[in-house]
Amino acid sequence: MKYNIHTIAKFFACAAVTLFTAACSDDAIEERSLIEFGTTGEKTYTVNATAGYVDLKLLSNQKCNIHFAEECDWAVISTDKIQGDGQYVVYYDDNEGFPRMAKIVVDAPAVGLSDTITLRQRGLYAPEVKLANGTMILGGSVAGSGSEVLTTNLDFDKEVKPEVVYTGGEGTDWVKAVTCVDGKLNIEYAANPSQTPRSARLDLIFDNGWGDMETTSIFLTQKNSKDELGSVVSFETIRSKARMSAEVKLNDYYIISGYVVSNKESRNAGENPNTSPTAIDYSICDRTVYLESEDGKYGFNIVMDKAEDNVFNRYDKIQLLLKDAMIYAENDPDRYTISRVNTTNIVGRVAGTKANIPVKEKYIDELTDADMYTYVTLKDVQVGVRKGGLTPVHDGYTSATGAHRLSKYPKVFIDTKGSSIYVYTNTTCPYRRDGRKLPYGTGNLSGVVVFEYFKSYVYGDGYDEDTHGRIGTYQIRHQSYDDIQMSDTESKIEVLTEYCYVKNRTVDADKQRSYWYPTWGNNGRMCSTSPRYLNGCFGVTNWNYLGWTGDTKGVEPFKNHVGDDKVSGTGIILEDGTNYKATDGNHNTYGKGQRLNSLGDAWAMDYWFEKNADGSYTPNSWIVEVSTAGLTTEALSMIISVQGAYAGEYMSPIYWTARWSTEEDLTDDSKWNKIGDYQVPDFPIWANYHEWSLAAYKQIAFPLPKEILGKDKVYIRLNPSSLRSNSTFAFDAGECITPDTKCRSAIEYFSIRYTK
Repeated sequence: MKYNIHTIAKFFACAAVTLFTAACSDDAIEERSLIEFGTTGEKTYTVNATAGYVDLKLLSNQKCNIHFAEECDWAVISTDKIQGDGQYVVYYDDNEGFPRMAKIVVDAPAVGLSDTITLRQRGLYAPEVKLANGTMILGGSVAGSGSEVLTTNLDFDKEVKPEVVYTGGEGTDWVKAVTCVDGKLNIEYAANPSQTPRSARLDLIFDNGWGDMETTSIFLTQKNSKDELGSVVSFETIRSKARMSAEVKLNDYYIISGYVVSNKESRNAGENPNTSPTAIDYSICDRTVYLESEDGKYGFNIVMDKAEDNVFNRYDKIQLLLKDAMIYAENDPDRYTISRVNTTNIVGRVAGTKANIPVKEKYIDELTDADMYTYVTLKDVQVGVRKGGLTPVHDGYTSATGAHRLSKYPKVFIDTKGSSIYVYTNTTCPYRRDGRKLPYGTGNLSGVVVFEYFKSYVYGDGYDEDTHGRIGTYQIRHQSYDDIQMSDTESKIEVLTEYCYVKNRTVDADKQRSYWYPTWGNNGRMCSTSPRYLNGCFGVTNWNYLGWTGDTKGVEPFKNHVGDDKVSGTGIILEDGTNYKATDGNHNTYGKGQRLNSLGDAWAMDYWFEKNADGSYTPNSWIVEVSTAGLTTEALSMIISVQGAYAGEYMSPIYWTARWSTEEDLTDDSKWNKIGDYQVPDFPIWANYHEWSLAAYKQIAFPLPKEILGKDKVYIRLNPSSLRSNSTFAFDAGECITPDTKCRSAIEYFSIRYTK
């Protein structure tokens, strides 16, 4: 559609004179002591390229004039004068060119007040300045020129401003001229008299049509006086320069070439460390670049100096000059980090695609140290805990609600060989909690292999840092949601029994116990051996809500998402396809991802040690009965999700043991076969947060032995193995639980699965 702007202007000019004259026929207007003047609504309106109009309102008790700040031939205002409160319309024409902008001024001359409204209209075209490559290597021994293909729809000489920023090496003003001729950006430069290469950044600055300046940059590296730049070396060569647990400066002009396999948009590359219990350095995920060698054999963790230095896109093929960079090596597993790198180190950059990245497909148990910081696809994997999202955490402890206590969460995944791995997701990751349910079937999981500690899951007795937070030899970091390529229906792993929520409690009068039944299938039952809970357990809050979270104090995209969308639910899908309690409106009441009053969603008990007459104590247990009769398989996995007490409210047993038996004889430990030991962390208290606290449930996967197959009845026993407790003040204070006192522990998920 196209308006006749000039006809509209004449019509409204005549109408405005008539209206204004009528309004001002009485010249004796009573003076008012209170001056009212102000426009309502937005100060800036952005509209599409097609013709249309904007309604604007004015609240005033003054005579006001309305006009464009500068002559405008593509828009018209419905009136040029308003007496008192009023409304006016700005009509605008089609825009078949670049974005454009007009400013509408409303002023009240009698009182010297004015206001400005900005109208920004998109165009059919956007200003564009693109370079085929973002880097250029220049000769050094003699003066010369370099060129690169440049695509632009602007008049380069009049609308593009070149600015040179000298970033490294000796001398300035060696870039002598910048021109654009026949689609080529030409750079004339002086000779480099130094034996040191030097660098600069050329910024091509242009107006986006709305007065905002945008920049396209190219990084220039000039060789030295002997036309030497550096030696292109392998990743192996750089690794050989490192010393374990020590920073080493790279003094020579080494150049490495590889593929960027991280994705800065995911904000899930790199660990954002807690600098204190209540502060997190969020810059690391913006500064981290995972660089994989061209053959896919090795990878480096590159930490750029600043977030602005991470100019790379995923799959870029880049070359870095490592002169004066630092390399730091660590072992068990062997891994290498390179720091003190910025844009001056970039000597090559070409955009790529996923097809350029070497294909590395492996099972979890096939990972090696050589895979560190490379992009690997894990085969035949499945989500461990089939409820909740990537970060089923209490977001009252994350930046979603303005807090800075929890920076990441490890979710457990299993595979068809019975192995497991933790998948890290930063709380900065924008898609970590966006309403999507994780798939139930098997498939591929891709990401960058890393090793990072997580003290909230494992905290040792002593001061050995390596025992604090080791949750496996390798973990993996997805770089986009598309890295999770698992089917929701097809699976190579079958459920033997699964407990996602409290279901069908019954009382066994003979055993004086309450029993609960599986939520998937009907194989077996579960109970607590505590004699105090004949009428069942009590419910506790969980944080499995899938939808967006965040209150007014949070950061984007987790901000102002208080309340239940009544669609997302907790990701529990029943056998009939029902999305369990997705619409009951009891989620995310405070924007923290919680499910309140969750009786029926988890099992919790307060007494885990019974005092005996002789002064000894007996631990209580969770007991799961299951049948494996007729079952044959190559791999079984047991998955649990557990949580301790609120720190400071109750003490909580931290050390637990999982065992199995074909007899439920709790008096004879020799009849029980050990599956494994594990720790159950405390839930934190806000005012006294510790690195061993966890504002979430802890997920654990255990491989089960084939000896349990073919049995009519197998008992799985989970019980505390020590009176030791995490305490509010110091984990290693040696505090112990007194039998017959409250010591809460909860379980929200139990499953046994096998490979078909």
